[in-house]
Amino acid sequence: MTDDTNGPEGHSSPAEHSTGRTSIAVWIVIAVLAALLVFTATLSVIEWRRAGDLRNSDSRRRSAAATAAQFGTALFTYDYNDLAGAKARVVRLATPAYAKGYDASSAAEQATITKLKARETARASGVFLTDVVKNRVAAVVVLNSSLQSASGNRSSVTYLDVALVRQGGTWKVDAARAVPVSS
Repeated sequence: MTDDTNGPEGHSSPAEHSTGRTSIAVWIVIAVLAALLVFTATLSVIEWRRAGDLRNSDSRRRSAAATAAQFGTALFTYDYNDLAGAKARVVRLATPAYAKGYDASSAAEQATITKLKARETARASGVFLTDVVKNRVAAVVVLNSSLQSASGNRSSVTYLDVALVRQGGTWKVDAARAVPVSS
């Protein structure tokens, strides 16, 4: 009698056959885990980039809103004793095209402000923005203003429609107009 562990006619034993099945199952589990690792890593990179894009977009919106608020405040804050300073604050936040138009239209207003000895202060109480599209954004700035002049005092709320353009990394006002409000 021979001690043959291969069984009759050279077939492998059940123990060897199950070891082969086990090694295939291990490789399948390793392949599935590797695929999950690749999927998770890819998803992580996509989400990381998306979060960076959202942070960048949010930062640009906050910057645009701050510029719009500063512009509205500068436009509606002046003292008849220092109109050049008030004008400089407005022009600093504007594109060259808007600054040119502002220079042309402000001369007549300056004469009236000086004649009435007017002082106005404004504070932005809200800014509403559209989406930023190709370095452009529109905003509506809500301003609370107080005017003192030789003809009397008044307080008012003004809505300013502003178009901003991103130039050289900063937002500049390219157009602005007061929005008529019914009483």
